[in-house]
Order: sequence, then C-alpha cells, then structure tokens
Amino acid sequence: MSVRRADARLALLAAVIAVLIASAWRGTPGVVARALLDDSAPETPTGDKFVRVTIPTGANAAQIVAALDTAGAVSDAGALRVLLRLTGAGSDLQAGRYQFREHASPAEVLRVLRGGPNGVLRLTIREGLRVEEIGVLVVRAGLATPEEWQAAMKKPRPEPFLAQRPPGADLTGYLFPASYDIDGSTTAETLVQAMLDAFAERVTPLATEAQRSNGSLHQALTLASIVERETVWAEERSTVAAVFRNRLRAGIGLQADPTVQFALTQGEQGAASIAASGYWKENLSPDDLLIDSPYNTYILPGLPPGPIANPGMGAIEAALRPATVDYLYFVAAPSCDGRHLFAATLDQHNANVALFRASKCGR
Repeated sequence: MSVRRADARLALLAAVIAVLIASAWRGTPGVVARALLDDSAPETPTGDKFVRVTIPTGANAAQIVAALDTAGAVSDAGALRVLLRLTGAGSDLQAGRYQFREHASPAEVLRVLRGGPNGVLRLTIREGLRVEEIGVLVVRAGLATPEEWQAAMKKPRPEPFLAQRPPGADLTGYLFPASYDIDGSTTAETLVQAMLDAFAERVTPLATEAQRSNGSLHQALTLASIVERETVWAEERSTVAAVFRNRLRAGIGLQADPTVQFALTQGEQGAASIAASGYWKENLSPDDLLIDSPYNTYILPGLPPGPIANPGMGAIEAALRPATVDYLYFVAAPSCDGRHLFAATLDQHNANVALFRASKCGR
C-alpha cells in the first residue's frame, strides 16, 4: 500500500470515528457501524410518515445527501455522507423519484438508494377539478414545478377529440379523473398524456351517442362538467342533467351557479377573485350573477363555450342519458346534505325554495 493511499485511509477512518462520536453524543451510537453491518430489510411500522425525493440526473453524492437532508429523509446526513464514501455507492446511484421513511437511518436510506427509484405511488385526480387545481396536486406531489405544469398545458396536442375545443381553450374537460400510478419517470407531460389517453379510451367511444342526442362530445362534456359541480350524490346526476336539458329545449337559461363561479376566475379580474375566494366562490352575490362573461348562464342562454371542470364518467353518462322527467328547477334540500328538491313548475319551485330558506343551512 502506498503512503498516499494509507494516509487517505487514515483520514477516512478519522472521519468515521468523528461521525460515530457525534452520533453517540446525539443518542444514536454506532449508527455508521450498524449501517455497514446491517443489510436486512427495514421494517415499515404502520403510521410512519414518508417523504419523496427526486434525484436528478448527474447529481453527485454530496448533492444527493443535501437533498435527502433538506427533505427530512435521513436522520444523520453526516453519517450517510461517510457511508457513501466507504461503500463507494455514491457514483452508482440512479436518478429518479424515491420514497423514504421520514428521518430514516443512514443504513435504511442507503438500502433504498441501492435498490433504485421506488417512488411508485398513486395520484388520485377526483372529479370536478379545474386544470389549475390538478396542477396544484401535481406540484404538491413533487412531479413538476408550476412552470413545467404550465408548459404541459400549453403544448400543442394532436388528439382528434381536442379539435372540438374553441380557439384558445385549455384542456379543461379532457383530463380524465382517475387514480394514476406515479413513478420515477413521471413528469407533468407524461401525466397529462396518461390522462388524455384515459379520456380517449373511456370517453371518446361515446362520441356517436353524443351526436345522436343532437350535439357533440364537447357539448356533452360541457353539460357534464356543470352536472359534476352541481351534484354531490351520484343518484341525482341524471335528474340534474335532465333539468338542464329540459331548460335548453325550452330556451330557458341554465342559471347554474358553477358557471358563474368559473366566470369570476376568468379575464383581468380573475386572479384577484381567485386570491380572495378561491376557484369556486361559495356565496355568490347579486352582482356576481351579472358578470359579463360567455360562461355566465344567468344572462346568456344555452351552454357556455366549454367545460368548466373535468367531469367523471358518471357525470358524462348522465349528460348523455338524462332521466325521463319534466323537471325545470331544483334547489338545495332542507336536509342540508347536498341533496336537491326538484320541481316542474315555478310555483312548486318557489315552495321548495321556501323550505330550503327555513332550514338551518338556508338561514
């Protein structure tokens, strides 16, 4: 052994001893030694918190340890740093998305890193969200930055079913709500593509049915998105859809609050409205109902230009297959559980409104 190599070994040994002493001082003696000796799979107690860390391509050992330490994935960054040097594993680690127990031991962290990206999880996109709300979920999951999500939204798309959208429209209505498997290779772009692929598989076969009902798939999605936002109970979707279809045939405005909520977030004042009241303002004022917008179904007849949210399969099927009823009105039920009272005449509707206003949620 050369003198230079011996000196290097001694320096490394000194560093290990220093870490061991520091670990013992913090009440975790021998953490590095145990890490070198213990190759068994760690237990995963129920209730543990997990953190996800993305290791970028080209990251060195120091950058990896820093990312893990910042995320709270490792209990002792110094010990992990030495462990990587001792094992030489730092140069062999794969880029990708990893999942760790919060504040895991250096030994456990190294085992996970050696196994390669393990950050497979399920991201659930529930029905009735806007593309911006989906973007928030994607960013929170660590799949993309806000800028990357915006880039995925603006990318030109070749899917034929998207050609029905009006000029300048985004992907609202076409990002299919479902649970998607996420792994180390998932990006904003691949997730958006998966959602569009799911839409193509599940929804586009209904295009012929939409045409038979004297409309287009885009119009069906537009109606479905309003039904989705109006309903809490699945069994009411087809009845709510029937009310709106009956009003459309009668030339009566839909007067759907969700379309006004959406309208408030558009245009120059949209950002201020979102900051003040979120994407779906709960209590609409009389002035809100007068907003000048193609999405305001209180002042304009017919359907708005496009979907206001991403509807699920249940709402889409309800829009295409509404119940056979003669209702023209509905109002929240006095049960205050998200159900509605339906009426065929204005007198009946006014009586239902009175019942709602006398309830605890209508006062």
